Amino acid sequence: MKIKGQGQFPPDFLFGASTSAYQYEGAYDLDGRGPSVMDLLQRKGGLADYKVGADHYHRYEEDIRLMAEIGLKAYRFSISWTRILPEGNGRVNPEGLQFYDKIINLLRQYNIEPIVTLYHFDYPQGLIDQYGGWRSRKSVDDFLEYATILFRHFGDRIKYWLTINEQDHVIHLPERIGLPGTIDAAEFDRISQQCSYHMCVATARIIERCHELVPGGQVGVAMNPMIGLPASSKPEDVLAAAEYNEIAGYYLLDLQCKGIFSPIYTKYLKDRGAFPEIDAEDLNKMRLHPPDFIGVNYYMNQTVRQSTSDTIAPRGTGVIKREEEGIYELVNNPHVQASEWGWGICPIGLKLVIMELYNRYGLPALITENGLGARDELLPDDRIEDDYRIAYLAGHLKELRDCVQMGYPVLGYCLWSFMDVVSGHDGMNKRYGLVYLNRKDQELLDLRRIRKDSFHWYGHVIATNGADL
Repeated sequence: MKIKGQGQFPPDFLFGASTSAYQYEGAYDLDGRGPSVMDLLQRKGGLADYKVGADHYHRYEEDIRLMAEIGLKAYRFSISWTRILPEGNGRVNPEGLQFYDKIINLLRQYNIEPIVTLYHFDYPQGLIDQYGGWRSRKSVDDFLEYATILFRHFGDRIKYWLTINEQDHVIHLPERIGLPGTIDAAEFDRISQQCSYHMCVATARIIERCHELVPGGQVGVAMNPMIGLPASSKPEDVLAAAEYNEIAGYYLLDLQCKGIFSPIYTKYLKDRGAFPEIDAEDLNKMRLHPPDFIGVNYYMNQTVRQSTSDTIAPRGTGVIKREEEGIYELVNNPHVQASEWGWGICPIGLKLVIMELYNRYGLPALITENGLGARDELLPDDRIEDDYRIAYLAGHLKELRDCVQMGYPVLGYCLWSFMDVVSGHDGMNKRYGLVYLNRKDQELLDLRRIRKDSFHWYGHVIATNGADL
C-alpha cells in the first residue's frame, strides 16, 4: 500500500528536536559536576573537545526561546549523570538538580514536552575508577539509583523517558565503556557483551521503577537500526541481509522487549567465546517489564551481501564492521545516494525500520534522532542555505507520514539536532543543527545562534502538521 504526498500528521504528533548534554551543555567542571568518560577522551586532529560545547548551560534561556519560536512540540535532551551524581553514585549535587529544574520548567512554560534521556554516552568516570563501570554487576544498582533520583525529583513534570542512548553503539566503542582502544578484539567482545547484558538488566529494573514512581510515565530505549538491504536477489544475499539485521540490531531489542537471546545471536556469541554470564531471573524481569515505546535513531541504511570467508573472527571494536566473516559483508549501493561521509541516504529505510519493529515487538515508535551532517557555510549576510538538509528531512518525514497514515503508531519525530553541537567523530566540521553555532574546533568565536534556512522550513512543517511536505 502506497500513500503519496497527502494528508497530515495527527494533531497530537510530537514534532521536536534533540541534543545531548555532553555535546551541547559545556560547563564541564562547574557547579559541582564530576568527570565523565567523554570529558577525559583525548581528541585527535585538532577536533573540539566537549568542555564548552554550545555553552547551553549559560544560554539555555535563549535556546529555549528559539525552540518556542520554531514551534517545537517536544524537546529531547539528556541529563548529565555526573551533574547529578558527581561520582556516579553517593552524594547528590543540588546545583545539578536546580539546573535541570530551570530547563524543564521553562520548557513547560512554552508548552514544549520534555523527553529525557538518562544516559547519552557520558558515563561517570567515578564508576569506572570504583569498580570498572558496566563490567561489574554493581553498575545495575547505581544506574537504577540514579534513575530513581530523577524520577522522584522530575517525575511530576516528565512523562517520556529514555534509558540508554544507542546501547548498540556504546558497547562497540571501548572509550565509552572505559576501556583502552588497544584492547585485544576477543577480550573486548567478551567484556562488551557482559556490559551490554548489565545494561539490559538495568533497563528492565528502571522501567519497573518508573512505573512505580511516575504516574503515567512512559519509558523507551533508543536504538540506531541501520537496516540492511540485500545487495541482490540471490538467496544468499537475502539471507546475509537477514542475518546482518539480527546480529547488528534486533538482538538487543529481543532482550529488552522479550527477555530472550535469539538463536542466531546465541550461536554468534558462543562461536566467539563472548556469551555473557546471565541469570534466568534477569531475563524474566525483562519479559515482565518491556519498554513502552522504541526510540529510533535513524540516519542511514546498509547494503549487504554474502561473505565469501569461512573464518570465525572476534567482532572487535567500532560501530560498523564492514564484514562478519562467514556471515555478511557491506557493499555500496548504486541506488542509494551517500553523504559526504559515506552514509547511505535512504528515507525508505526509515519506513522499513518502523514497520519491522512494530511487526516484531508491537510497540509504538518515537523517532529520537534523524538528520544530515554537513559542512554548512555561513554566508556574509548571516544566511545558511542548507537546502540539502531540507531535502533530507523532507524525504524522511514523507515516509514517516505514510507510516502514520497506514496506522503504525508513531509518537513523534525529534530530529538531530536542534542546534549545531560538537560531533562525536568530526568536531565542528559536521553540523546537523537547524540553528548554526558560530564557533570552530579551536576557536569559540562569539557562539552566536543563527537560524538556518532549515529552521524556517521546519517551523512551517510544524505549523501545517506536515501537510505541505
